[in-house]
Amino acid sequence: MKKLVRIALILALAAVAPASWADNLTGITRFLCSSGNVTACDEDGDCESGPAYLYNIPMFVEIDVAQKRIGTTKGSGENRTTAIKTTNREDGGILLQGYEKGNAFSYVIDEKTGMLSASVVGNGFNVAYFGICTPLPNTK
Repeated sequence: MKKLVRIALILALAAVAPASWADNLTGITRFLCSSGNVTACDEDGDCESGPAYLYNIPMFVEIDVAQKRIGTTKGSGENRTTAIKTTNREDGGILLQGYEKGNAFSYVIDEKTGMLSASVVGNGFNVAYFGICTPLPNTK
């Protein structure tokens, strides 16, 4: 019986832990997002999955909603930035979209949890991944 109680407790904690670890982004305009596992598919329906770096996706990006910019961190040494063409905040979500070099991207971020769902679509391929975001400190 004790073993069943311990298992139930572990499962209950596992179910609520991600929400308690997440950061609330409500009203925040600058945040750092990490990329998790990626799934990439081509137009023939062939798909593969792996870590973000295998698909030229930065492990971390800084997002500035007010400046409409997404860029790699200074520590990455990549010096990549792209403009956000569309921003929208409603129903507890943040939508960021853009288009560059023939590729469209879309980020959906849950304001209360910081959970990120992203996609990049180009001619004959699409890439989808998940991540998490946290506020960046205000710096001048």
